[in-house]
Amino acid sequence: MPEVDEIADGVYRIATFVEDDDLSLNQFLILDDEPLLFHTGPRAMFRETLDGIARVLDPERLRWVSWSHFEADETGALNEFLEFAPHALPVHTEFGAALNADDFAVKPTRTVPDGGAVDLGRHRLRLLATPHVPHCWDAVMAFETTTATLFTSDLLAQLGHRPPVTDSDVVEPALSLMRAFPDVIPIGGHTFAALDRLVALEPATLAIHHGGACNGHATRALVDFGTGLRDMAGTPR
Repeated sequence: MPEVDEIADGVYRIATFVEDDDLSLNQFLILDDEPLLFHTGPRAMFRETLDGIARVLDPERLRWVSWSHFEADETGALNEFLEFAPHALPVHTEFGAALNADDFAVKPTRTVPDGGAVDLGRHRLRLLATPHVPHCWDAVMAFETTTATLFTSDLLAQLGHRPPVTDSDVVEPALSLMRAFPDVIPIGGHTFAALDRLVALEPATLAIHHGGACNGHATRALVDFGTGLRDMAGTPR
């Protein structure tokens, strides 16, 4: 049974901890007039994630399914959700649709331009193109403007069974993971340009795909994470 916690107003973290990997897989549900699921989890976890959603709303009410980049733990159960919820559609950038979703998804993809948004009711989700951040050409970051929640995908990922939301340090655990797996995020000028764009949003909460969500010092965490990556890469600050 997944853990289900509200990490911002109307934003729910649905987390399944995989003990063998010492890693949580987090999907995020925005509860609104047109509910949106960000990340689906792998196909094998579909029923578990569905049960988590059902603790918040009838999963058949899902209207939108979105994700950062095309990868099993983010989109593996995409078609299962699209087939389960009669009115659900995938939503991504035009590039993300052309590269992957239009070929894979069983329903047509609604596309938005870089920086464009999907109005859900009282929430509004912007999609920002961040190629290869954290990885994959189609990558986006999503920003919910009402709660200032930034969905960071694999940025700031942490190992371990973490609290659902914390105001303590998430940067050092994330940098520790990067040291252990240095190729997980390709580091270059594009990385820091994307991080600068995210910092400018001044998020209040970071909805992190692996580990606990961060609030209280979210913008500072992004800045410090970028500094840590620069140090790892030997890039001048």
